[in-house]
Amino acid sequence: MEPLLVACLCAQWCGVCRDWRPRFDALAAQSPPGVPMRWAWIDVEDRADELGDYEPPDFPVLALQRGGDLLYCAPLPQQPALWLRLIATLAGVDSAEAARMAGDLAQAGLPDLRPLFDDAT
Repeated sequence: MEPLLVACLCAQWCGVCRDWRPRFDALAAQSPPGVPMRWAWIDVEDRADELGDYEPPDFPVLALQRGGDLLYCAPLPQQPALWLRLIATLAGVDSAEAARMAGDLAQAGLPDLRPLFDDAT
């Protein structure tokens, strides 16, 4: 199974994002055991070319993707327990459910996250 990509889409100019960054980084150390994951902080302005027409509705945005299937893409309050619960739940979806979810999220306009993880910081 491909790893679950866990991305926080933010902007450096955003005070909420700057305050959230250390807690997001700490979440990576609390990944559910036995679930392969890759975590990335993605500044939407630094990566604007790769993100194309995608415009976050608010910050921070949690985006989860497995393989080519986008499982979640929406702003979330800065509550670590909420993020971990959602990540753990979506990490367990099977491939058929993942494909259905990706179809539902196609209108989000977020491109494939895999290239963004190649050199994400």
